[in-house]
Amino acid sequence: MPPLLELQRDKLFRLRLILVCLCVALFVSSIYVVVSYRLSSDLGIEAETVSLHRQTMLFHAELVEADNEATQRLKHLIELTYLNDHVRTELLYVEVHGDELDWSLNHNMTFSQITTLKEKIVSKTQQSKRPSMVNGLEKVDGERFLWQMVEGQGYSIIMIKAASSVDAALSLIAKRLSITSFIVFWLALWLAITLSSWMSKRVQSKNDALAKLATYDSLTGLPNRLYLINMMQNIMPETPAEYEKTNETPLETPLETPTRGCLFAIDLDKFKEVNDTFGHSSGDLLLREVSRKLALALNPTQTVMRIGGDEFIIWAPDLEIEEAHKLAQKLIDVCNEPIMIHKLSVNTGASIGLAHYPSHAKDAESLMVCADIAMYEAKQKRSGWSIFSERNTQLGHQRLRLRADLESALSEWQIKFHYQPKVELNSGNVIGVEALARWYHPTDGILAPVHFIDLIEQSGRVQEFGRYVIQSAIQQLALWKTQGLSTPIAINLSPYNLLDPDLLDFTLALLKQHSIGTKQLEIELIESSTSINIDYIASRLDDFKRAGIALAIDDFGTGMSSLSYISNLNVNDIKIDRSFISDIEKDLKKQAIVSAAITLATSFDCNAIAEGIETKAQADILIKMGCLYGQGYYFAKPMRADEVEALLLSNTSLPLA
Repeated sequence: MPPLLELQRDKLFRLRLILVCLCVALFVSSIYVVVSYRLSSDLGIEAETVSLHRQTMLFHAELVEADNEATQRLKHLIELTYLNDHVRTELLYVEVHGDELDWSLNHNMTFSQITTLKEKIVSKTQQSKRPSMVNGLEKVDGERFLWQMVEGQGYSIIMIKAASSVDAALSLIAKRLSITSFIVFWLALWLAITLSSWMSKRVQSKNDALAKLATYDSLTGLPNRLYLINMMQNIMPETPAEYEKTNETPLETPLETPTRGCLFAIDLDKFKEVNDTFGHSSGDLLLREVSRKLALALNPTQTVMRIGGDEFIIWAPDLEIEEAHKLAQKLIDVCNEPIMIHKLSVNTGASIGLAHYPSHAKDAESLMVCADIAMYEAKQKRSGWSIFSERNTQLGHQRLRLRADLESALSEWQIKFHYQPKVELNSGNVIGVEALARWYHPTDGILAPVHFIDLIEQSGRVQEFGRYVIQSAIQQLALWKTQGLSTPIAINLSPYNLLDPDLLDFTLALLKQHSIGTKQLEIELIESSTSINIDYIASRLDDFKRAGIALAIDDFGTGMSSLSYISNLNVNDIKIDRSFISDIEKDLKKQAIVSAAITLATSFDCNAIAEGIETKAQADILIKMGCLYGQGYYFAKPMRADEVEALLLSNTSLPLA
């Protein structure tokens, strides 16, 4: 064979061999490309599905905690997450429904796409065992869309987005692996594995960052409400009644899931006052310090979470009720420890509600409601901590409903005032009236202040309500003025109201508008142990007194700082609490206390006014002790404005009998 032909044949063989090797390498690497592509696709879709789930849960949690600017906050959060300059989702649709809230956001999706996807979502939801939390992947018009629906606590939210990040990731993987298919097999294989590992780490890193952002509080570093919900759902079976009947453990429940435990709901008593007095930076410092102390008070199996504002939750697994009592008292002691703020020692105090799993509730939501009800009972009774009991369930539901109705109560002037006369004990002449709030609720009837005053304080509307009270009193004075009456009205304000820097200007402007003299309005300051900044309060009261408005300390003797109040506050009257007047004719100790209070008032050039006088014997003994003024059911009960107006016009001495 001629050398040239042999050479040509050799070249052809080598070429064929090279082609065969290349084909084999390409075939093997192509198989790996396909496998890797599918694996990466499944991984990316799963990762993006989990990411969308967590983001939707975060948005849902924002809706639950949001105020009346819910849509603006939600829109801002969506734009920050999906429509910013760095990460922009090409196709996005969000739909939210709730009480008085129907809102949607569409970004570049067609009406046909949205309609088709919503029909599929409805179908999947109807088939799901958990219709309140469903997700999936659908393909419409050649586009793949991920969707998530979350429903609960009065809100439902549907999020639909194009699987763009998955497509981008898969496109990158395909290009890289295609290049490696033209190189040797081992290099193609190694490169594919490396890229797959790299992409997995990138996706995992992104998900970890989102999980951290969604489930941890940025201020304190503690887990947040979303973390609590996820944790409790993992801990507690979804249908506990069935497991109780069969005595079987559900397969989806981990073996280490506790069979019992206690949930503690903690609300700081004086956080709002610290915030209003010293500013939000001091409030943040207080929250961080309390968080640190609570965490140190727990063992490694127990978890403390901040769920919003000054509210904390502690989950203590494998803890019986008897042991929980000790932990609750320990937590109270921790919250009572002083914290230095601006070189002042502040005792925050706390109210704690305790609920036990499974004796009080067998699912997460019910357990949290039980703990919340117990916490409000502790706050109302000022008992430090309280354990849930069935008798408080109805009360708890009423409180939640009344809290939701506060907005309409103030905007529609549902809170009105009854007036109880204050009299001169010797003559029975009326010297003034005290305005006592009553909520004329559309369904619950007339509610006393005990049902709603603390709700107003907890809602952050104390200063708004203070102005509401002042405006109502001045309008009543103006109406009585047209009837020829000039009887002063005394209103009750708390130290929180005096933190309103423009309250005096607001009051004087209203008095001038209605041509009412300042002596016609009196302020009764509720004695409180929560007045941290007594110097500021004393200064504000001096401003009111210089303006000609009379001042009084209400419920004197029931607080923890009576003497400091008297010595620091320049008031006109001291009202002796009704608890000291009850049975005073038979109780020598109460007589001694009241006598001391009258002497104290005289020494400070104040008038002593006895509250809660119910019998003539009580009135007589108070007169003998030197008390000149009083009020109570013996003379007259609180009356509607028209009833007390008729009494004043008749110029009748009390009691009527």
